[in-house]
Amino acid sequence: MAAYDASLWGAGKMRRSHSIEKAWVHTINAVATSNMGVANSSRRRVWQFRAGLMAICLLSPAGLRAQETPKGNFEEVGLNFDLRHFGNSVRSSEASAAARGLVLADQRLTVGVDIAVNRDIGRNTLRLVANVGYDFYRRNTRLNRERIGIGAETGINVGPCLAEVAARVDRRQSDLDSIALVNLPDEDSVSNTETVQTYRVEGRCGYVYGLRPSLGYVHARGDNSNALRDISDYTSNRVFGGIAYDHPVIGKAKLTYEHEKLKFGNRVATPLAAYSGYQTDEVRLQLSRDIGTLLTADAMLAYTWLKPDNAAAQDFKGTTWRVGGTIKPGTRLQIRAFTERSIQPSLGAEALYSKQLMNEVRASYALSERLSASGGFSLRKRDYEGAQANFGPLLDEDKFRRIFAAMTLRTSRRLDLTLEGGHERRNATGTIFDYSGGYVGLRGRLKL
Repeated sequence: MAAYDASLWGAGKMRRSHSIEKAWVHTINAVATSNMGVANSSRRRVWQFRAGLMAICLLSPAGLRAQETPKGNFEEVGLNFDLRHFGNSVRSSEASAAARGLVLADQRLTVGVDIAVNRDIGRNTLRLVANVGYDFYRRNTRLNRERIGIGAETGINVGPCLAEVAARVDRRQSDLDSIALVNLPDEDSVSNTETVQTYRVEGRCGYVYGLRPSLGYVHARGDNSNALRDISDYTSNRVFGGIAYDHPVIGKAKLTYEHEKLKFGNRVATPLAAYSGYQTDEVRLQLSRDIGTLLTADAMLAYTWLKPDNAAAQDFKGTTWRVGGTIKPGTRLQIRAFTERSIQPSLGAEALYSKQLMNEVRASYALSERLSASGGFSLRKRDYEGAQANFGPLLDEDKFRRIFAAMTLRTSRRLDLTLEGGHERRNATGTIFDYSGGYVGLRGRLKL
């Protein structure tokens, strides 16, 4: 169970990148100018050296990404909207949609308010990121639902020690590809609001560079509003401890031991009683390294032991990982790629846990100061361990393929508009779960 999304507080890095990128460009130009009078063979050696240096950077150990936070204080409020046309709004087959009383093609309008707050109070910090909105469907009105995401974090420094407290709450309509059809007359399993909460406390001691021991605790829970879905409600408690090492040249590393216990509390006295929970023990190594503005690499490698509470369910022993990197060949182009293997609980499927493999590549290019283009693709595969078919058809695996592209125009300092489109396809157990569909949309944000 992912405990905390540090990327919420990573936006500040982009504010510092512009001046660094200019320095990098001037440095490259200076090196190139100094070699203009060199013979062709010398030039080849220079570029061979640069290529070799880039290869070394790409292959260098990567790992735990430091929490990059903006400097200084600011508050920002914005109004946002997202208007989309879906060729397959319910993300299911035509037969499955008909059985649920839904139609495939539909339009959805999401309107919301977002808030970002950053406060430095002496050596202490306070961060808040929130978006509160509502989804309106034109035809499938049963899917109208609130869409809320709120994250907060505070850091308190006492001498060489830092205590961090963080919380994250997300609430929205469940994606229908995660809700199987329930074969019960007059029962509606479509209208379901899922709420995921995560609370985290961590303390660590040490200075900016060198060794820093740490200890922490994470509580998470997932809840479904529909009574037919509460058999997949879960609670999770995780404790972890380890040691981190930071070096201005080598990068960052963190080694931890983590223990988690997860429970599906509503599965007692149901056909899924044998899949009521599990516990995991994990040894995790996280690494990161920044090479100027050219490359940022991060990696997590762990060995996981998962033991079900009931011997009837299958255990898991193996590696999990997340490896990613962002490369900026110039001031205009940015490419981000990652691969991940993880173990996660499911709020929709009748299973104990899922093994997920995810691969994604994204790229963005600044056509001008006001216009940028982006796009990418992703591949995802999930295997549901201990999958059952007590309330609907069996879903024990699925595969997703998705491509997407967008154009963003900054019309002014306050207003951004984005035109986007994409296509996704799913292949799963049985044709009732298979679907494909495209979408186009326009979204915008007005900074108040």
